Amino acid sequence: MTSVIVARRNQAAIITIHRPEQRNAINFEVMDQLTHAIETVEADESVSYIVLTGSGEKVFCSGGDVRAFQELQTEDQAYPMLRKMGNVLDRLFFCKKPTVALLNGHAVGGGLELAMACDYRVARANIQVGFIQGSIGLTTGWGGSTYALTRMNHSEALTMLMSADRYSSEEALMNGCLSYVTRELPWKEEAYHYIENLLKRSPLILSAYKTYWLNSLDRNFIRLRVEEEIKSCACLWATEEHHRAVEAFLNRG
Repeated sequence: MTSVIVARRNQAAIITIHRPEQRNAINFEVMDQLTHAIETVEADESVSYIVLTGSGEKVFCSGGDVRAFQELQTEDQAYPMLRKMGNVLDRLFFCKKPTVALLNGHAVGGGLELAMACDYRVARANIQVGFIQGSIGLTTGWGGSTYALTRMNHSEALTMLMSADRYSSEEALMNGCLSYVTRELPWKEEAYHYIENLLKRSPLILSAYKTYWLNSLDRNFIRLRVEEEIKSCACLWATEEHHRAVEAFLNRG
C-alpha cells in the first residue's frame, strides 16, 4: 500500500503522507516510504524545493501510530522505532534543498516534530499545533526539541515543550513556531502562492543558500543532542505513566 505520495507542482516536489483514516499517523511503512521519497527528490536536479504535507484537511500528522507501536513496551523495544524516525527527520533537517511543511490540519506530538525538521511551516487557519508528548508521559523522541530550540526563540520553544499545550495557528505564528498562516479561501492556493513567491529562484540559488546555513551549524553536536533526546524518550516509553496513556487511548478507540 502506498502511504506516501510524491507529486510535482512546478519546481516543487510535493510529498504527502496519505493515511487519512489513521490521521496520517506514522508507522514503519511510512518511515520507509518517506525516506525513499526524500532521497529521490533531493537527488533530482529539477526540483527546487520540497513541500511535505498530509492528506485531507483535518490532520497534517498525528505523530506515531499508537496501534502500530502498542507492542513496544520496553526501552530496548522503543529505541529502534524512535531512531528510525529520527533518521527521517535528520534527512529533512539536513536536506540540501529548502523544505516546507504545509500544515493542512493539526500537527501535534510527533507531527509537530516532523514539521519542525522543515525550514518553513506554512499552515491554514484554525488548526492546532503542540508538543503534547508531556501529556502522555513522554518527551519528544524524534529530534523535535532539538530542531525547535534551533529554529525558535529558546524561551518560546521551551514554553511549548514543557507545557505540552496545544496552540492555535495564530498563537504559533506569534511565537515563531509557524512561518505563515493563510487567511483567504481557498487556503491551499494562498499557501502555495506564498511558498512559490518565497522560493521562486532557481534550484542552484536556493540550494546554495541552504548549504550556507547548514555549514553554519555544528552537525555533529546537533546529531548528538538528537541522539540524547531519542534515548531519553525510549527510557520514558517504559514507564507506567506512558503505558497508562497508551491503554487509555486504545480503550477510547
